[in-house]
Amino acid sequence: MLLNVEEYLDNLKELVNTESHSKMPEGTRQVAMILKEKFDQLGWHTELIDIGTKVGPCLKVTNKPSDHYDVLLLGHMDTVFPAGTVAERPFKIVGEHYTGPGASDMKCGLLYMYYLAKYRTAANLKEEGSICLLFNPDEEIGSADSRQLIEQEAKKAANVLIMESARANGALVNKRKGISSYVITFNGIAAHAGVDPDKGASAINEFIRWGQEIITLANKEKGTTVNIGIVNGGTGANIIADKAVCEVDVRITEVTEAMRIDQRIRELQQHPFDARVKVDVDGGYKRPPFNPSEKSLALCHMADEIAAELGIDLAWTATGGGSDGNFTAALGIPTIDGLGPIGGNAHSEREYGEISSLTPRFELLYKIVGKLTQNSTL
Repeated sequence: MLLNVEEYLDNLKELVNTESHSKMPEGTRQVAMILKEKFDQLGWHTELIDIGTKVGPCLKVTNKPSDHYDVLLLGHMDTVFPAGTVAERPFKIVGEHYTGPGASDMKCGLLYMYYLAKYRTAANLKEEGSICLLFNPDEEIGSADSRQLIEQEAKKAANVLIMESARANGALVNKRKGISSYVITFNGIAAHAGVDPDKGASAINEFIRWGQEIITLANKEKGTTVNIGIVNGGTGANIIADKAVCEVDVRITEVTEAMRIDQRIRELQQHPFDARVKVDVDGGYKRPPFNPSEKSLALCHMADEIAAELGIDLAWTATGGGSDGNFTAALGIPTIDGLGPIGGNAHSEREYGEISSLTPRFELLYKIVGKLTQNSTL
């Protein structure tokens, strides 16, 4: 399957240069509309699904009406880059790479989903099997608003393919850590640090004591990491701080670890070191771990066999980053991730995708979907 690379890159330029930060509903909506128009022209069934006012809509595309899918493909339309980033560094071809905000994570994968539909339609395969393509607007901020729809559609599917880019070394992903995240706000009592220190209750001092406890919750043997990534507080060195805020990121491979850490944070909230400081805890367990089941490993094996036929030396990896595959895998649905083109340096100005990977990785995707629509039972 020879992908029209020049046409693909022209279409990718349009998507990348359409800014779509997670908290820009108008941006993700515009991406959805661009894609919807393309699928409409192919005669596929499209539906914009509003999931709230904070984010843009989801786009659901199917080859035909069905209550069951042989395969569900998932991709997110949002990026981590704020408005104005495209003006600073728009889509660009640099040697053998394509670059731009969200080019690799993951607008290139969205476009693979469109070309899958386009090429299957051209080959008179539109009606073969049952395929659902689902695009969501909020993956980069946890998919809180789209999770219900993702899980609803995934429960109808025999298999799920996540269209994130393959790793920089070409590996696909079959294991991801689960995620918990917290915003913890400490509300103390302000006072003059030199004149009336005893009248104050320092929010910062309370945070420091919490911080010492929180970092000990990591467990290297179980793959549990805990990071206090953002800290804000205080208004002056001579003022007892009445407020401090920290944000905590937790990654786990076992659900029990998320529960253990959450229990300890709630215990600290109920019993602060300084009883005068009131603590608000927002957040908790967000994404379940994506651990490969026997059926997922069978799907990996099928991909290996197809890759070998195409002359692709496929490798698999685990990653600490989460994706919407965490949700589908936790439901027990065979799931593999990283079926987009090869790319790297996501979430940075150095983000790139490999042009040379576009055709072979698309052929791999095309044949995997072809196999699953002929026989979805592994």
